[in-house]
Amino acid sequence: MSELFDREVLDQAAQVLARARDGGVRIATAETVTGGLVAAALTSVSGASAVFERGFVLYHPTAKAVGLGVPQEVSEEHGVVSAAVTEGIAAGILDNSTADAGVALTGYAGPTGGNDRDPVGTVYTSAIHRGGKVVTERHVFDGDRTEVKLQAVEVALRLLGDQLQGSDEP
Repeated sequence: MSELFDREVLDQAAQVLARARDGGVRIATAETVTGGLVAAALTSVSGASAVFERGFVLYHPTAKAVGLGVPQEVSEEHGVVSAAVTEGIAAGILDNSTADAGVALTGYAGPTGGNDRDPVGTVYTSAIHRGGKVVTERHVFDGDRTEVKLQAVEVALRLLGDQLQGSDEP
C-alpha cells in the first residue's frame, strides 16, 4: 500500500502528535491553501485521535476572508492571504474548539492568484497555543500547485511542533 505522504512528513507528524500527547494538549488545524492536507498528515499517524481534535477547511474566498471569526475589516485591509488574516484564523481555532493548540495556513498555491507583494507560492503559517503567543512565518515556495502545498504542510508541522516544544504547560 502506498502512502499519501513520504516518510519524512509522517515522522514529522508523529513527532507533533507525541509532543501534544506528552503535554496533554489537544490540537486542531485551520487550512485554506492546503485544503486539509495538514490534518490528513496528522491523522495518517496511528493514534492521532488521542490528541487531534478537528480540522477546519476554509476554501471559498468568503470563508477565507471571515472564517473562524476574522473581522472583515482585517481581510479588506491586509488581504485574505496575509499574516493578519492567518493569525486571526489561528485565534479562531481556539475560539471554535476545545483544542489547546493549532496551526493555520493561507496562501496561493497557483497556478493563478498572487499579487506583487505575495506572488504564487506565498504561504503564511501561524501556530498558536492557548495562553501563549501566535508565531507566524511567511514563505514563498517554488514548484507547482502540489509542491507548494506539500512544502506548506512541512512548514506547518514544524511550526506547530516548535510551538508545542516551547510550552511545558498544557
